[in-house]
Amino acid sequence: MTGLEGAIRLLGDGPVFRAHITAEWSQGRAAFGGLLAAFAVRAARAVVGEDRPLRSVLIDFVAPAELGELEVEATLLRAGRGISHVQVQLRQKGQPLGIFLLAYGGGRSTALAWPGPSRPELPDPESLVPMPYIEGIIPAFTQNFDFRWTRGDFPFSGGTRPEIGGWVRSRVPMPPDEALVLALVDSWPAPILPLLSGPAPASTVTWMVDLVGPIRGAPDAWWAFYGDTVQAGDGYASIEGRLWGPSGELVAVSRQMVVEFSKG
Repeated sequence: MTGLEGAIRLLGDGPVFRAHITAEWSQGRAAFGGLLAAFAVRAARAVVGEDRPLRSVLIDFVAPAELGELEVEATLLRAGRGISHVQVQLRQKGQPLGIFLLAYGGGRSTALAWPGPSRPELPDPESLVPMPYIEGIIPAFTQNFDFRWTRGDFPFSGGTRPEIGGWVRSRVPMPPDEALVLALVDSWPAPILPLLSGPAPASTVTWMVDLVGPIRGAPDAWWAFYGDTVQAGDGYASIEGRLWGPSGELVAVSRQMVVEFSKG
């Protein structure tokens, strides 16, 4: 296991990079979407510089990514006085996989401030049993993360509440950055899946993440995540998620549209 940091290493000088997806990052018929997002933010950093924090990411997953090599192309669309905009395209075998739009902006003085929701009270993660890996049921990429479930039921368990949550961290310690944040947010299954009594595939179509707090903590620190289903029907589900940092501050707010195949 190389860990996330090793997996997202880009090759080349840009703006077109090469990357490689191995079997340990498989998610059924496709690769783990959080890994693709990590590729994108690393490539975007190469063209936008280090002075402005990432504030928001908009993602359209055009096609499932297969294992193997892919291209990651980053384009600086505009560097304004306050905000910089970057577009990243992922391609495989000449075909588009995903389009990422990233906004970077420095902090500024403001008369408006409203704290995000506090992290829920959770048991000590070390007191909880790790989520087991069940081959053929749980995606292979989850072996790269350590989950301690505290909210809702496991996927495909015939539960009654479309929600999930608990503690999570990278199994291979990694200094915290925006790539880790996106991967942790996407590491959790869609919160609609606990309602099913048997396995069924699901894939993200669109995904938006706002990074709203400081990204900091020890490489082996625990992060807290809660996910809820806003609505589901016609084979699609709208879901929301929140990620809190090791010190309890809200770090990311996520919104996804997921397509599910519970009836084939």
